[in-house]
Amino acid sequence: MENIERIQLLSSTEVEELYARPEFNTHEQSLYFSLSPTERAALEQFRNTQTRIHFILQLGYFKAKQQFFNYSLDEVSADVEYIVATYYNGADAAQFTGNLSREYSRKQRQAILSLFDYRSWSPQFRAEIESHIGLLLRYYPKGHSAFRQLLAFFDHQNLIIPSYRTFQDMFSRAFAAEEQRLNNAISSIPSSISGQLMTLVRRDDGITALNIIRADQKDFQYTAVKSEVDKTLRIEELYEFANGFIPSLGLSKNAVRYYADVAEQYAASRLRRLSKPQKWLYALCFVYHRYQQIMDNLIVSFCYHTRAIMDAGKTYASMAHMEHSSKVVTDFPKLAKFLKWFPNRNPNMSQDELNEAAYSMLPKEQFSAMAEFLEGKSFDKKAALWEYYGKSSRIFALYLRPIFTTVKLEYYKENSYIGELINLLKAHYASGKSPSDLKICDDLGFTIPKNMNQYLKREPNDTHIDPYLFEFFVYQKIYHEIDRGRLYCNDSVSYCDIDTDLVDDALVDDVEKIAAEFGYPKIPIYCDQRLEEALQELNNAWERTTHNIRENNNHGFSVRETKTGQQHWSLLYDSVEKLDDAFFKNLPKVDIASIVMFIGDRIGMWSAFTHMKDRYTKRKKPLPLAINACLLSEAFGFGTLKMADMSDLEISQLRAMREDFVRVDTLCAANEIVSNHIHSLPIFNQWNLMDEKVLADADGQKFATTDSTIQSRYSRKHLGKGRGISLYTLLANYVAVNAKNIGLNEYEGHSLYDMIYNNKTDIDIHMVTGDNHSLNKLNFVTLDSIDVDYVPSIKNVRDAADDIYTAEPLDYDTGILKPKGVINVDRIRSQRRGVMRVLLSLIMQENTQSNIIRKLNSHARYARLKAALFEYNTIFKSIHVLNLIDDMELRKAIRSARNRTEAYHQLQSNIRKTYNGIFQGKRIVENRVSAHAARLIANCIVAYNSMILNAVYQRMLANGAPQAVIDEFIRISPIAWTHTLFTGRYNFKKSSGKIDVDAMARILEDHVKQHFWRDDGPQN
Repeated sequence: MENIERIQLLSSTEVEELYARPEFNTHEQSLYFSLSPTERAALEQFRNTQTRIHFILQLGYFKAKQQFFNYSLDEVSADVEYIVATYYNGADAAQFTGNLSREYSRKQRQAILSLFDYRSWSPQFRAEIESHIGLLLRYYPKGHSAFRQLLAFFDHQNLIIPSYRTFQDMFSRAFAAEEQRLNNAISSIPSSISGQLMTLVRRDDGITALNIIRADQKDFQYTAVKSEVDKTLRIEELYEFANGFIPSLGLSKNAVRYYADVAEQYAASRLRRLSKPQKWLYALCFVYHRYQQIMDNLIVSFCYHTRAIMDAGKTYASMAHMEHSSKVVTDFPKLAKFLKWFPNRNPNMSQDELNEAAYSMLPKEQFSAMAEFLEGKSFDKKAALWEYYGKSSRIFALYLRPIFTTVKLEYYKENSYIGELINLLKAHYASGKSPSDLKICDDLGFTIPKNMNQYLKREPNDTHIDPYLFEFFVYQKIYHEIDRGRLYCNDSVSYCDIDTDLVDDALVDDVEKIAAEFGYPKIPIYCDQRLEEALQELNNAWERTTHNIRENNNHGFSVRETKTGQQHWSLLYDSVEKLDDAFFKNLPKVDIASIVMFIGDRIGMWSAFTHMKDRYTKRKKPLPLAINACLLSEAFGFGTLKMADMSDLEISQLRAMREDFVRVDTLCAANEIVSNHIHSLPIFNQWNLMDEKVLADADGQKFATTDSTIQSRYSRKHLGKGRGISLYTLLANYVAVNAKNIGLNEYEGHSLYDMIYNNKTDIDIHMVTGDNHSLNKLNFVTLDSIDVDYVPSIKNVRDAADDIYTAEPLDYDTGILKPKGVINVDRIRSQRRGVMRVLLSLIMQENTQSNIIRKLNSHARYARLKAALFEYNTIFKSIHVLNLIDDMELRKAIRSARNRTEAYHQLQSNIRKTYNGIFQGKRIVENRVSAHAARLIANCIVAYNSMILNAVYQRMLANGAPQAVIDEFIRISPIAWTHTLFTGRYNFKKSSGKIDVDAMARILEDHVKQHFWRDDGPQN
């Protein structure tokens, strides 16, 4: 096979990293070159010391990378010296040189394979592996992602990986086979469907149907809602076909989303140039995915307007009540005058004269109101409410009725009351009749509750229910049932049945196997052994906390007596002297373009920017200069057109790079590379706040938007009268490892699990904190199931302590802390299967994790399962509150993590506000790209500063600086930008990306010495 045909699975840097012989530090040498009894026995078959050294070396390298390497002892002299010193003390390491013979090398490799039950690569495995690659491509259509999964498969199968060229050949054949399979399936599409797909990308009157359909809903105004309804009707037939056809392709949700993204981000003109099968596949996946998004938008719009009408009705009723009360008070003197006059009236007055005199004193319409008041009847606010609804029929017709007739709603039970109401109303409108033609008698008990009849009639004596009031009565029911999760739309992403989000119940039978594959062994034992451990932890926390308070061992716990004689307790914090944050001010100022270029060149960040189509494209590699410019233009929020005016690059070049290489997935991949580089620095572990554990923090930051999307919402508190979005970021040791955009109406706590589980960096998060917005009734238990301790920063610990429980009744005095109750363990155990089903669903369904958390927290269904999960969650919450009371170091660590996030928010805000960078995306995905670009720029600044700090840190270690000095030094935050130039004209062509980090470190070192370090050896 010609080299030009081989697919590019990895960058040259990644290939080198995969196949390079490991280079161990001292700790890794002791770890990998240690020998078990079985390994010592295998070593005994080789008599010569040099041969044995070769065996120990090859064995250690195999443990590290499950590969064999060719080398001479001269090339690995450091490892040879360690082995000689450890196992052959007294021998001269210099005497061992040269290579091992081929025969002995073969014997040693065979012995090592037997030790670990591994198999060498052989061409006989090629067909099996190519078949497995074909299956992987149905789940991971991008070659890079499929390759990573294949490496995990090799590890699971105990099979040594072949050469990179062999991988390329196998992937090329597998890609060709998968493409042929999809082409054959797509070719069977009926001509009527293919014709509609072609219509999507055909250009008519200057704009394609595809561009119209992929435009996001802007707001909740009539034109925006009508546009979404029109899109639905336009692609409804295509969606119905796709809904049945796409599952037959055997593609995962991830793959369908990938193909949909191609159509989402490619210009229609470029889609038209693709082959017909490719074009149809992308368009079909796009329609399938887009239709479900539109359904989400319509349901959100329906709930928004229904809620707005209900809120306006409450205001109207309150005003009517006030007006009524005001009139009653005002008319009391008139009533008194009438009562005095009536007994003494002229008996010769005619009826007309009597009426005229009476109504002149008290208006006719006020007689009934005054009579009801005297009878003790209160104002009927409900009647006033429905009076307002009756006046709002125009709003129903414009905003609610089109959505109602378009969205397919289902109830979780058959033959339901709400289902009958929906079917009745839909059948009426489907026949083309107007609302006034709807005749409903009040004797239809199944349709209208009797207590509602009086309110759904315009006049008490009406024979029929008012059709407009009945219509809103149904809409109101729909709104409440959607909110409770009982009414759903399975053509939607966020509002589908929760059973669709959860994995099949049959998979629970394979929980041990699935949990082992995903690496979460707690899940199978979560309601058994893990539950017992959690209960014991709770017992221990009560005993430890109350003992330390009783014995005055808790110096952070203060108790005082109030004036009423009651005891009042509070928590104390150690005061830490604020560190001077001016360390970076003395460094030479460097423009941001040079910093990004330096980081990109130094760590291979540009390899993350792959072409939208990673196969069969002429321009596979990005131009770093242009990518750098695109990143800055997105991060600053002014776009490529303005960047072309402010730089030395052409707009055509920038636009091409932006369209082909700058996407959400490539930006996330670049962020991962930068994060992994910071993690690899020795100073990174020194930033840990809890011994050897990484404590992360998640928090959102609000930003304004200009071109509003349906995700942009109002927040008077944060944005005044404007609209905006929240950038929810997960920060670990100063590094923004993950982030997502959420609407200001969305609750941050529902996305916390999603953020942590989908952290793809090398930074393992052991603990996570957050503010009160991160709290919900599930996060403690769901995060514990994936081995993450949730330790939120609780605003009022004393109030939280009033809601803590014990594992069992305590037989000792708990003092000032009193348990609210005892954990109901039977409630948890009774839902063992359901709990495991939820936890399996969370680790297996990447795209619905936040939806599952949201639905379980807010919906009314699965009451027993929810009660069990909430009870389990209470165990961990009680443990955490007790730990907060007992452990001042934990409180300090949480506060430090929160402060780091605040510093990151300042940096992110500074980047965005440099050019008044309000988010200007006309589509939701454009704002996501801009947000991830800003995160990447922030991470590059942190990486640059971390490299400087790390250089100083290593010099301090080499010079034997005291630990107290090092402890002070590592408090210096790498989140600093006073030495960074953000503004000016950008000369990317002159930006070589060369920065002397060592020179920067020396300048910083001199500044540091003036504060708390002297380069004169250890100090006591």
